Amino acid sequence: MKNIFETKAFSELKRVASNSEDFSSSLDYFIEHERYVFDFSRMKIPDGFFQVFENAAQELDLQGQIEAMFRGEKINVTENRPALHVALRAKRDEDIRVEGKNVVEKVYEIKKKIKSLVERFRSGQMHGITGKRLKTVVNIGIGGSYLGPLTVTEALRRHDANVRSYFLSNVDDWHWRDIFHRINPEETLFVIVSKSFGTKETLMNASMLKEKLETVYGRGIVEKQFIAVTANPEKAEDFGINSSNIFPMWNWVGGRFSLWSSAGIAIPLTLGYDVFEQLLEGANSADRDFRHMPFKENPAIIKAVLSFYYIYFKNAQSEVYVPYRQKLAYLPLYLQQLMMESLGKSVRRDGRPVNYPTGNVIWGETGTNAQHSFFQLLHQGTMTIPVHFIGSLEEGESMEPNRTFLLANMLSQAESLYSGKTSGDLFSFFAGGRPGDIWLVDRFDAWQLGYMLAVFEHQTYVLSLLWDINAFDQFGVELGKINADRIFEILNNDGLYKDSPLYRFILNRL
Repeated sequence: MKNIFETKAFSELKRVASNSEDFSSSLDYFIEHERYVFDFSRMKIPDGFFQVFENAAQELDLQGQIEAMFRGEKINVTENRPALHVALRAKRDEDIRVEGKNVVEKVYEIKKKIKSLVERFRSGQMHGITGKRLKTVVNIGIGGSYLGPLTVTEALRRHDANVRSYFLSNVDDWHWRDIFHRINPEETLFVIVSKSFGTKETLMNASMLKEKLETVYGRGIVEKQFIAVTANPEKAEDFGINSSNIFPMWNWVGGRFSLWSSAGIAIPLTLGYDVFEQLLEGANSADRDFRHMPFKENPAIIKAVLSFYYIYFKNAQSEVYVPYRQKLAYLPLYLQQLMMESLGKSVRRDGRPVNYPTGNVIWGETGTNAQHSFFQLLHQGTMTIPVHFIGSLEEGESMEPNRTFLLANMLSQAESLYSGKTSGDLFSFFAGGRPGDIWLVDRFDAWQLGYMLAVFEHQTYVLSLLWDINAFDQFGVELGKINADRIFEILNNDGLYKDSPLYRFILNRL
């Protein structure tokens, strides 16, 4: 398998990239969709770069590799399985096969089960062990088992919502104690999300809650008020969860791509099943655009090209995402996992080491908060850091002056980073030319959010193809887990002293 550096077109791509003063007009770098606009006119991409890149993409058979994902081919080569998150939001009549079976049929079977649970929960038909109506959700999971659902529920929840949801992820016992003090356990549905049902942090938190709840309410509370999302139903049943309250996870969906599945069940429980369906609709629309839109109009491919250009040709070691909506406060965290866990690789798909930069650091914060923290670095620092602005018009909402002022700040920052200011002394000098793009929607509803998140997924996949790395494994998280188990034993056994001043210090105080 090739990477982009091995294509015949790459030498021409390098030549075009060196024309750092020759840029296309802003009209060439502006996409107007029916429901969003994408303005990347300030990203300083040399004239002709996209055209030459398209030649390299043809050599890589980029379109063919995109289709391979939708066909259910085993593109997760290190684990020998498909990566079929697109099947989770497919239309009912689509045919996507794994080992000869159409998995879309199974997806809709489970969606029916999810819908049934959600409707019973939200209509007041589910009651806890003391007979009280369940109206709070506590999602227990870590990584992809909480970041996606948390991002979505916070982005779409209403202040007058009847259901409150909490996400317990950190193994720090302060986290579960804090949540426990915020809820009425008698009115809470607990959702354990773990593909293996063996994730240490998740099981420790779930076991602590189980022990505390059973002490007060008796052993029946787990069967009555717990559900599980897992690929290991036997372990969930051993935990005490009723088999009818266990929802599947499939090995052809990675955790960071799983919010569209049962793993995201906290979303419809909190927001309603109709909202969940709209989220899936938006993502499916992005899937169809990814497959069929021409290259020059395809937002996922264009965003991948922009990242590639700055990582390789401009040595950008990070990118910052700044959503100008407080509702999207968790989006940068979600993108950190999606992109850094997928693209933080140093080995090609065939096992050879890479000799070129791959993924970079993803970070961010909401605007205008970010303007009063790290924007000093973006404006006058010495590093090249592309800034990705995300905004909305939110027509019809109250507090119109606030909304307009928020939008004005986003546009001002994008313009100021690019235009700069050369008058005055050096302390007030702004070089300008700082790259930034804008994703602007009319309103951040479920459809828009689903579309945007799916675009980020596809951007990530395209970058992995350019670098010839596997976006769907995460062996990098395993070594720390193994060592944590070993060190945990040391810290729990006074006789096992490690030849380390730090360990001795800790052990003497435990």
